[in-house]
Amino acid sequence: MDRLCKKKCCAFFILMALYSLTHAESIELGMSTSLSGPNQLLGRAMYQGMNAFFNEINQQGGIHGQMINLTVLDDGYEPDSVMANTNKLIDQHNVIAIVGNAGTPTAAIAAPMAAARGIVFYGAFTGADLLRKTPPDPYIFNFRASYRQEMEVIVQDILDRGISPHRIALFLQDDSLGQTGYDITKAALEKFGFNQIDQLLLTRYPRNSLAIQGAINAMIHASPEPEAIIIVGAYQPAAQLIRFSHRIFPNTRFYNLSFSAAYLLANALPGIHGRIYMTQVVPPAETFSEEQNFIWREGYLAAQVLVKALKSIPGNINSASLKQALEALGSFNLEGFGTVAFDANDHQASDHVWLTHLDKTRKWNRVKATGEND
Repeated sequence: MDRLCKKKCCAFFILMALYSLTHAESIELGMSTSLSGPNQLLGRAMYQGMNAFFNEINQQGGIHGQMINLTVLDDGYEPDSVMANTNKLIDQHNVIAIVGNAGTPTAAIAAPMAAARGIVFYGAFTGADLLRKTPPDPYIFNFRASYRQEMEVIVQDILDRGISPHRIALFLQDDSLGQTGYDITKAALEKFGFNQIDQLLLTRYPRNSLAIQGAINAMIHASPEPEAIIIVGAYQPAAQLIRFSHRIFPNTRFYNLSFSAAYLLANALPGIHGRIYMTQVVPPAETFSEEQNFIWREGYLAAQVLVKALKSIPGNINSASLKQALEALGSFNLEGFGTVAFDANDHQASDHVWLTHLDKTRKWNRVKATGEND
């Protein structure tokens, strides 16, 4: 009986040692994103881009011997689902960071939840102000430039073309993303001296829908006719609007924020090109597969910065040490991208924005860029 007990105890301690070793060799990261529904390709591209670089690091031996494990859960781009996912990632998967969230309405839920639990929230696919407070939220870090910076590039281009601010119309998703779009358009126009945004045509559509007929009718009956339509929404309703309006308004230019997903929008507009613009937060690539699109590359680049911080941690890797490591990165050059920087007072790595134009080959060409070294 004693011998049996000793064997059981020995087996127990071996199992515990193996568990501890496995656990120690895993850096747990989590992602709640859209893997189903109308915006699933956005979430999938962000996940695939980040995970591609994490896999490269794992193949090289990981971070000081520890493998990176990225758990992804589907939220369908719905705020209610992201709440349950965030709790699950923290409580069941023991993540040290939640990364690559896709969308403003979901980030509005997940980011404060993670921050309240002392979990790093990093690299979300949104440029919304709610993640960019001054001073910054201690545990919230952004890779990309803000929507506010993107909109300033759009408004500058509209005005540079001699289009009157009074001839601008807005097409917005009817939620926190759309409200962000309204706020940043107002701020950008005011920066250039126009203070009458309430006089502009404002149209909206419901999130996760293609209910755009009301917006199109409003634009057809608008006086004066819009010469520039600013679109802040997902690629499918944006494509629907452009398809219906491109011939109706032969002189109108269509401007999209990066959230509309360049390659998805282009694929949804066969045979339609010209007068279609989009801001990007990563530069157009000379060559890349359709799978390695702007969003995929944003995820891949954001993962590189995160890994640089993880590699700099000398001891125990957890959310607190990751926060400190991100803030200590300072300014450095990210190959193929440009200068990025983090410190304790600035939790946004990049200020780069590229304005691109869709040509007849469905390629997005650089029009102008802003940001350091551009």
